[in-house]
Formats: sequence, structure tokens, C-alpha cells
Amino acid sequence: FMRFGGKADQRITVHKSCALAAENFMLSIAAADFDSCPMEGFDAKRVKKALQLPWGAEINMIIGVGKGTPEGVWGPRFRVPYEEVVKVI
Repeated sequence: FMRFGGKADQRITVHKSCALAAENFMLSIAAADFDSCPMEGFDAKRVKKALQLPWGAEINMIIGVGKGTPEGVWGPRFRVPYEEVVKVI
């Protein structure tokens, strides 16, 4: 059973649920051979205005979708070897 302590708890629960739905969306996009990228740090007021959303609406994240390049966005990046960060037990 879910119990909500108040508006703040409901808001947190909704944002978590939306993030999980976004993850499923991104996995579906990948299965269709597209790339995606979740973004935060956007101007929510401008996005709401562009999408004609009501004042009280909240935006959890924006997801960019498209076809990536083999080189990636930023080119070569340093990666720690898998064996150094993962221990299989």
C-alpha cells in the first residue's frame, strides 16, 4: 500500500515514476536503433510556454532523440577499464 504524507511526498513519487517511464521510453528508442539523451538544467518557463503547458505543470526532463555518430558528441573520451570498476561476485 502506498501512503502519501502530503503534497511534497506526492510530487517526489510522481517525479520518480516519470523518470522510470522515461527510462522505458529511452530503452524503446534504443531498440528502434535511435539514440537518446536525458537533459536537465533547461529553462522550464520557456519550455512550458513553447509547449503551451499550464502554469502548474512540472517538467521532469527533456529527452533528445536522434541518430548518433560513431564518434559520439565530444569525440574520444577517457574510460576507466571495466575490470577496474566492476567486481563480479
